[in-house]
Amino acid sequence: MTAKKRAKPIKLEWSGGLSSIESEIPVSLKGKNQKSESKIAAKITGKADIRRESKGRAGKPVAIVCKFSDEEAKNPESLKMLCSELKNSLACGGTVEDDEIILTLRDFEKIKIILEKFGIIARIV
Repeated sequence: MTAKKRAKPIKLEWSGGLSSIESEIPVSLKGKNQKSESKIAAKITGKADIRRESKGRAGKPVAIVCKFSDEEAKNPESLKMLCSELKNSLACGGTVEDDEIILTLRDFEKIKIILEKFGIIARIV
């Protein structure tokens, strides 16, 4: 007995509602031809705070870069770009959540020095 290989199913995403046949929107393949309308990322400057937090992280401390004075910091694409640059230069992990950058690094002075190289004046809170 040989088992026949099954083809992987194609994920379909329905973007219409319950309506008549004439006004239906066609089904689109998920991940294909989707245009995202996001703002262009720009460099963040100004001031920021660095705080230490370990609550809810199994006792492991993380550094949270928050309270940016620059209005560009409200753009999630700019925060992602800054987070990526910080992770590469500090050799650590990190993510962006709620207009804050969370880095898994204990050396706060090192974060402060790198932020100053990027043009952000940081203070440790």
